Amino acid sequence: MSITIPSGLVHNGTGIPDLCSRHGEPASLRKPVKFWSKPPTWAYFLILLGALPFLIVTLVMRKEVQAQAWPFCPQCEKLHRNRLIIGISLIALLPLSFVLANAFNEVGPLLILLAFVAAFAGIILQSRGTYRVLPWGFVSQDGSAVDFPKAHPNFVAAAQAAYAHAAQQYAAWQASQHAGYDAGHRPAG
Repeated sequence: MSITIPSGLVHNGTGIPDLCSRHGEPASLRKPVKFWSKPPTWAYFLILLGALPFLIVTLVMRKEVQAQAWPFCPQCEKLHRNRLIIGISLIALLPLSFVLANAFNEVGPLLILLAFVAAFAGIILQSRGTYRVLPWGFVSQDGSAVDFPKAHPNFVAAAQAAYAHAAQQYAAWQASQHAGYDAGHRPAG
């Protein structure tokens, strides 16, 4: 399921339920998370000019929303830990391959090539296990909201309820402010 939450509610935590957005389970850990926007579609054409122009445009155009304490469940903690361990293990094969390449001269270059592929896979796996990536949220291009395209249905239902509650609180606050303004500006009669 998908849900879009206004950036202000993500930042201050008002519209965020105490459930994991990925698994829909109760939170056991809260971490600060920075959500980023996806690069504009046209920016991918800059890859033809090289990685640097794409990187510059992506960084300049990126919108960010910082969540002060995003909820993560035990499954997310386990996923983070497993991806970190496997990723580091795959990266650690690279120096080992140089040692083994000297011992086995005939297959040495193949070992080194395989180790580079494993290290690259380890980097990708490790980056996919960071707490920033696990909730799978992306900031809108204008920065006004954070979209969760693969949110768990339990999280979606709880977030909608939290948003409705926050909207009611804001409406009540706004009405009290308006009533106080009216009372102070009534003509004496």
